[in-house]
Amino acid sequence: MRKNNIIIIGVGGIGSNLAEFISRFLNFEKEFCGKIVLIDGDSFEEKNKTRQSFIRYGNKAESKVLELIQKFTEIPFVFHDVYINKKNVSEYILDDAVVFLCVDNHKTRKIISDHCNTLNNITIINGGNDLLDGSVHLYVRENGKDITPSLTKYNPEIETPEDETPEEMSCEKRSISEPQIFFTNLQAAIIMCQVYYSLYTDTKTKNLPSIIYFDIATQKVTPSFRK
Repeated sequence: MRKNNIIIIGVGGIGSNLAEFISRFLNFEKEFCGKIVLIDGDSFEEKNKTRQSFIRYGNKAESKVLELIQKFTEIPFVFHDVYINKKNVSEYILDDAVVFLCVDNHKTRKIISDHCNTLNNITIINGGNDLLDGSVHLYVRENGKDITPSLTKYNPEIETPEDETPEEMSCEKRSISEPQIFFTNLQAAIIMCQVYYSLYTDTKTKNLPSIIYFDIATQKVTPSFRK
């Protein structure tokens, strides 16, 4: 397989944990990875401490990269202190990347999904959760054709989002977040890493589920092979 740049969009409850896991793996599997790019316009604050770990306050992408470069010296890291939007998405997401999508709003997912539908070769591993349950969605596009369903195909909440991007929200709205549990974020991050490992050690994408549902209360993990 060719080397792919890894792009982690959203460095919050899921993304901050995933960045640590995926970097640890790729630090010793250098043939899998070009560089790791972290993108988030949000800042780490006191209220985030129950679910997120950063070495300092301030922009999450920058803080996490400063931490990772000390631990994993074999990987080039880059950070961007921005939110992805319609104007800049084509600047940050290019062909042949693997995108770990860890944002908490459907409108940003829609923007990224629509852009990736125009590329020739791209992989999205999208993770999200509510309080106790969540899902991980795998989207693979090769040679201009969808190998697995796009993020919008079976998800009307992404196809027609009713929420706002962080840039569209007022400061008051951004300060209010849905309750989250660290273990649910962690489960999403772990499954996303497992999907990545399975995808890049097994070239038969058709053998992989396009969606994996999980529930930490019932301890169920349910794969779905939608086409």
